Amino acid sequence: MSDAILATPGALIGEALRERGLTVDDLAQSTRLRRGLLEQMEADDFADTGGDVYARGHLRVIAGVLDIDPEALLAAYDVAPGVRRPPAP
Repeated sequence: MSDAILATPGALIGEALRERGLTVDDLAQSTRLRRGLLEQMEADDFADTGGDVYARGHLRVIAGVLDIDPEALLAAYDVAPGVRRPPAP
């Protein structure tokens, strides 16, 4: 793995949406996740996802819908600076 993650998970999601010509509303419909939650995640704010397990699960679902590598998205979530994570239990 690279020493530095070049993009945050939110940036990867936003880039994939733009490349595919999709909106957050399209993603919400396909994933059945709330639009507001998806907007927060695109802004790298995962605090309201329900916990780390849920955040990671949401990222896997999003990766599947957007046809991006889920491991790359999870790696960005794990190490990218500035990502607001859910509070620890």
